[in-house]
Amino acid sequence: MRYQYRCRAPVVIVIAFLIAAGGTLSGCLWAPELANVRRDIERQIPQVRFDKEIELSLGPITLALARLVTRFIPDAREARSYLRDVRRIQIAVYNAQDLPSTAGVEMPAPLRDLQAKGWVTAVKVRDGEELVWVLYRLENESVSELYVVSLDDAELVLVRAKGKLERLVARALQESGDTPGLPRSAHRSL
Repeated sequence: MRYQYRCRAPVVIVIAFLIAAGGTLSGCLWAPELANVRRDIERQIPQVRFDKEIELSLGPITLALARLVTRFIPDAREARSYLRDVRRIQIAVYNAQDLPSTAGVEMPAPLRDLQAKGWVTAVKVRDGEELVWVLYRLENESVSELYVVSLDDAELVLVRAKGKLERLVARALQESGDTPGLPRSAHRSL
């Protein structure tokens, strides 16, 4: 039996192109909106320094690719259900250095600006040195955008997502055991 080698170069080229195109076409560049929240917190606590761990923005093409990849990785299948309805997501994680206390920290100005534009605060938590704000925006009685800010003595986490997010919001709040600020459409998704 004769073994025939088939060149897989076209497949590799297509995959490389999709990854490169996904990065440029989908918004895989850093979005300054999250950095504005970080800067406002730094203004409120001048002693703190946030060292970048992750800053990224994923759009429709990159998220579709991520959903595809999660099909083939057994440990990532749970992530697929979270990604299903997300169209765009921006994530930033910073290690907190020299954070004296979060006691005087107020809701960052960019989040207050979102409230002025009709965003709703679903969660506002101050538990010891941990602060969490979760805001959402409704469009046609559906959660279309979500903004999460979490600050503790170890890190600052910022997430902004767009899409049809009722199931994502409902699941996240259900896991945390807190659903008071959740819109009715999200309660139906539980």
